[in-house]
Amino acid sequence: MRRLSREPLSSEAMHFLAERTQKVMAAADPSAEARRLWEQKGRAFDEIRAALEVMASGRERCMYCEDSAGTDIEHFWPKADYPQKAFTWTNYLLACSTCNSNHKREQFPRDASGLPLLIDPTVDEPREHLRLSGSTGKFTHRTPKGVQSIEVFGLGRGILEKGRQDAWDALQGFLVAYDVACSRQQWKRARAVQRIVCRHPFASVFGWFMEATKSPAAGILIDGHCLAVLAKYPDIQHWL
Repeated sequence: MRRLSREPLSSEAMHFLAERTQKVMAAADPSAEARRLWEQKGRAFDEIRAALEVMASGRERCMYCEDSAGTDIEHFWPKADYPQKAFTWTNYLLACSTCNSNHKREQFPRDASGLPLLIDPTVDEPREHLRLSGSTGKFTHRTPKGVQSIEVFGLGRGILEKGRQDAWDALQGFLVAYDVACSRQQWKRARAVQRIVCRHPFASVFGWFMEATKSPAAGILIDGHCLAVLAKYPDIQHWL
């Protein structure tokens, strides 16, 4: 999971969402009306889905696990309990069916002040709440929001840990390949390596990797050749 920037919607799409919200709030049963209108969707949702796909990590990956393709328009605040947010652009994320339907479902823990105890990647910086072990691919928490996010999103699934572990190892290989390509002035190949890193599943591993390069244990956590490449090409840290 990594920090994502929310794309703007057209005025037409925003007007559509505002009209739907008004209908929900005017209904005798807002939750039932939100469900009814959600089933109808509307043409604006073609634009909404396209915007979410642009925002998503890697090749339109799930904004929670980054492993599977994002298939569902997910309500961060569940529409069943918060119908007033059912047609709010800032409440939409792109998720895979496993994260959305099998794990998060209607779970939505909040703190004593009513604020979400889950990471919203369009609002929060996940690295402030989670630690990643590159050698194991496991997440541990830094904050209560990290605790709940690991549990509710199912981020401790073994398949995800293996994927993050592989991404950590692959990234080191890509950095060496980038150095070789640049040294040989093979600029097309160098750009291809950069593109692969940015599109790779579990692209967020890049952020934790760069964080590790600045730690006192960098020489233990990361291959020395890779550290030399990063010192040689400091622009790499801004790829994502």
